[in-house]
Amino acid sequence: MKTISQQSGKRCCADHIRIVLIIGTTAFCSSLDAAEWIVDGTVNQSLSYNDNVRMLPENAEGSVVYNLTPTLNFARMTEVWDIQGRASYGVQHYTDIEELDQNPQDYGLSTVYRTERSNTGLSASYSIVPSQNFAEQDTGNFATNAKRNNLTVTPTYSYRFTELDSLISSASYSKSTYSNPGSGNNDTIINNFNDNEVKSINVGWQRQWSELFAQSISVFYSNYNSTGRINSESNSYGINLTSSYQLSEEWQFSGTIGGRITDTSIDTVIIPGLLTAINQNTSEGFLTDIGVHYKGENLSSNFGLSRSLVPSGQGQLTEQTRVSLDFSYRITERLSSGLTASYQETDSVSDINGGLGQSRTNTWVSPNINWELTQDWLLSASYAYRNQDRKNPDRTADSNIFMLTINYNWPGLSISR
Repeated sequence: MKTISQQSGKRCCADHIRIVLIIGTTAFCSSLDAAEWIVDGTVNQSLSYNDNVRMLPENAEGSVVYNLTPTLNFARMTEVWDIQGRASYGVQHYTDIEELDQNPQDYGLSTVYRTERSNTGLSASYSIVPSQNFAEQDTGNFATNAKRNNLTVTPTYSYRFTELDSLISSASYSKSTYSNPGSGNNDTIINNFNDNEVKSINVGWQRQWSELFAQSISVFYSNYNSTGRINSESNSYGINLTSSYQLSEEWQFSGTIGGRITDTSIDTVIIPGLLTAINQNTSEGFLTDIGVHYKGENLSSNFGLSRSLVPSGQGQLTEQTRVSLDFSYRITERLSSGLTASYQETDSVSDINGGLGQSRTNTWVSPNINWELTQDWLLSASYAYRNQDRKNPDRTADSNIFMLTINYNWPGLSISR
């Protein structure tokens, strides 16, 4: 009988470890040889005047606003693995309403790993931004100086079974918290902000009919949970059908249409520890996201129509219907003009608004003119009109914004190894 001594066993194990290390080092070095490192950045500065910063129906407050947002981007790309990241820390200063001064921050990291048949991705972002900057999409409250801290993590996975068919899947976790609500004059601050969490999962099947045409069908589930003065939970289930078609070199169409069912439970504290109002509701609706894009020699345009479920810091899940239009026309090689316009309707999914103003309409119209000073410097002048009409209680307000912006795009460094 042949025996192997403990010493020879250790030597054999060490040899195997050396072989694994050599293979791993070789693979890593080869990926380094094929890797490309990219670092670039932007610096955006704007000086504007807003004649109704808080969007008040009366006693409007105007202010000059200065924004400075430097952003640093980096990326590492190989044949199978990409990593991208960004970081920005800015300044937002109001000369006449200094309690609104803040320092917006945004950090993000994403990675994708590819094999012959599959793609595995993971992205994460963290931001600290003025709630006022996202009031149109979020709370409808432009009067606050609260900060919104948001963390989002999104894993994705796709697997190609055949040349035409693929399994697609994604999940998402998002948490938003609100801090430093502050106070304002004339009872303008409404600080009924609720922290909230959103979890969702989406699984579907995609078929690439041709190089120009693709379709997919998917099912989804999402959970919205909000805590604060209002404790609410919404569970949504639905199905979506998506199509993407390259009509020509100039025209591209993408569209999603589907349906959803949402079960909502809302507990509203009327007298802490004594009286709580409980409401339960089931609603149905359709979802859509349609885009038509045109890009010509001098003219480009984008049209969008969407209806989607959007979490709100007011304590309820909302349904938003939005129509947007974007035009850009190149007058000369360095001079161009454009127009952006949008109309948005926001309502609570449960139809229980509770006097918090979730039901509202927002309108935005902004013409602009842009001058490319150099390849890296862009000067823009724009005017924007915005209007908000809130229901329950009824309050209508608008504002005019005049803005001058200068952007610097740092081309950065690119190193291939």
